[in-house]
Amino acid sequence: MKINEIGGEFALIDRLSHRSATSHPNMVMGIGDDAAVINKVFSNGDYLLVTTDMLVEKSHFRCDWASAEQIGVKSVACNASDIAAMGGIPTFMFVSLALTPDTEVEWAEALYQGMSQACRRYDITIAGGDTTHGRMITISITLLGRVSPQNLCLRSHARPGEVLCVTGPLGGSAAGLAMLLAGLTPPDYLKSKHLAPQCRLDLSPRIAPEASAMIDISDGLAADVNHICDQSGTGVEITLTDIPLHPSVIGAAHTMGKDPYAFALSGGEDFELLFSVSLAGKNKLEEKGVSLIPVGRVTEAAAGRMLKLPDGQKRTLSGGYNHFS
Repeated sequence: MKINEIGGEFALIDRLSHRSATSHPNMVMGIGDDAAVINKVFSNGDYLLVTTDMLVEKSHFRCDWASAEQIGVKSVACNASDIAAMGGIPTFMFVSLALTPDTEVEWAEALYQGMSQACRRYDITIAGGDTTHGRMITISITLLGRVSPQNLCLRSHARPGEVLCVTGPLGGSAAGLAMLLAGLTPPDYLKSKHLAPQCRLDLSPRIAPEASAMIDISDGLAADVNHICDQSGTGVEITLTDIPLHPSVIGAAHTMGKDPYAFALSGGEDFELLFSVSLAGKNKLEEKGVSLIPVGRVTEAAAGRMLKLPDGQKRTLSGGYNHFS
């Protein structure tokens, strides 16, 4: 049986996690969130966060489109975004590389230059790793972080009645990728969103004390909303016209004859934050000047997972990036 025949990446993760599921008294959260959460590590009561992500050439990056520095920036940002989604701060990073035999030393040095640039931005220390050879360049990063228990945001914490918010415009990375695939030159905004994205560690420490569930938007808004619903046992209603789009995304969609909202719903790699928050918590964040954009509301599971269209009709919320589709 092929992986795409069982539903793709997330169905595979679910099957493998059931086979390998183990428990430990210090494991607060294992498989199923943006990072694992481990207790009894820090004397002040903080939890240890551990996340890992892998970038594979021609799947997550292309060397003919992106410079080595940009690839380095992206590899750090996508991992730091997972720590941000847990309400934590990143600390130490371990990098393992598989390089092809024809990789130039200068390329590898530039890759690390990009990583170092991003690490300085997010206050991360590169503490070790491994290097080997392979048929394709592969970057595997393990990132550690820490979070206070009161700031921990899990995907399973959303509750009916809460507001779902995002931290910025969506669809930029997907629109940039679509233009590159079409042989077009993306505007600078779309190019930077796809080739050298940034995560929202600037906002997550301020959001976390008020948020319930939180996730970074790496697989597209539709998929990541569904991840929260899966873990929280809730429904949701997203209002299509409330989804924020950058003018460059709308322009790219017009140029290519595509629906701009499809980039936001199914594109992925935006690395903005999606979080649920009570009305009182939302008001507190707005009073503090935190940038947030309401896109929908959490509902009871029986109400389903719905997308409200401009004409008032509703359809099932679906879509999102899947590696094995």
